[in-house]
Amino acid sequence: MNFVKHIPNTITCCNLISGCIATAYAFFGDVKVALMFIILGAVFDFFDGMVARLLHVSSPIGKELDSLADNITFGFAPATIIFTELSVLEYPSFLEPLREVVPFFAFVIAAFSALRLAKFNLDERQSTSFIGLPTPANALFWGALLVSHPTWIENQQGGGLILLAMIVLSCYLLVAEFPMFALKFKSWGWKGNEIKYGFIALSVLLLAVFGLLEAWYLIIACYVIVSALVNIFHKA
Repeated sequence: MNFVKHIPNTITCCNLISGCIATAYAFFGDVKVALMFIILGAVFDFFDGMVARLLHVSSPIGKELDSLADNITFGFAPATIIFTELSVLEYPSFLEPLREVVPFFAFVIAAFSALRLAKFNLDERQSTSFIGLPTPANALFWGALLVSHPTWIENQQGGGLILLAMIVLSCYLLVAEFPMFALKFKSWGWKGNEIKYGFIALSVLLLAVFGLLEAWYLIIACYVIVSALVNIFHKA
């Protein structure tokens, strides 16, 4: 039975490998396949912790390995997707001399993702909810956005500046002191879980209407908006 304790870490490594493959496809410019492997990594990320709890084999090493894998799949991989997109966009005249350098700004997302993951490991407030945007949500937003609307972004005269501004906002949300609800259930009843069940229903609807890959940026945008409304309601 000694092999049982290695099962969660094996699943975590599958997450990490998915992120590496996603990064490779992103560098090749195949954003759709890159997003598919990010989603696959998210599936592995969901199950590694669950399996560790079920088998009662949670460990500090598993926690650290999980963060390392997450920063590859949900930090470096989406940053590479954005890097590839920034490499083909048009920039205002004042940025044109820096066109070879500007795309590297995308990797700031990988740095802020690492900061967010380190903060999450130490922040005991995040056992039932999140403070700041989770890295998988951020990765899914970027991957789906650039799968769904690459032509629209590339055709905008200020497309490069728009993307750079969105990177700054994304980095802020990753580390902001901004409470966001988590899909973690203490019970399966409706009472107390209204927002979670409602959000799941909305997500399923968006996936059915817009597609299994394309809908994620809308789902994550709705997630941020709903979290903001919940915070306003609680304060009121």
